[in-house]
Amino acid sequence: METAIVPVGPAPVYSTPVGRQGATVSMEIGLRWMRASLRGHGGESPSGAAFFDLLALEPGWASRATRSDSAWQSANVELFAVDMAELQAHEEPSEAFAARIEQGFLHAAEWLDSRPPGAFDLWRGQGRKADIFIGGWLSNEQFDLMLPAPFLMACGRAGLPIYICTND
Repeated sequence: METAIVPVGPAPVYSTPVGRQGATVSMEIGLRWMRASLRGHGGESPSGAAFFDLLALEPGWASRATRSDSAWQSANVELFAVDMAELQAHEEPSEAFAARIEQGFLHAAEWLDSRPPGAFDLWRGQGRKADIFIGGWLSNEQFDLMLPAPFLMACGRAGLPIYICTND
């Protein structure tokens, strides 16, 4: 059986079998995009922008923030988002993708550490929850992710659990 490399859009593609009649089979692999967000769960009553007020959210972050306007809807701050499709012009798109994710986590760690002391404790003291949600889209492959220690330490200092979910 012969093998062929079959390009399929922006996704990395591995060798795939060539069928008896010359037909090829292709498969996209890998993580297509990743997004990390800080979520402030307000509970039954909408919390509006109260989460952002406690965090002293800077004006430059407002475009990345979504307030809680209905019951059980969390207030969210997008810490970073990386899309593999936007990196295809790089010589090594996968390496650029990994580097951008690492930069995103490191920047998020600095930002979390710069929040007012006790802000997350005040939020939880009101009976509310805060966490980090990491989402992404995985194409036909296993999930490997390195979370940089400074990011984990910042989450730990703030008491933030981390949830990772793909293909949700």
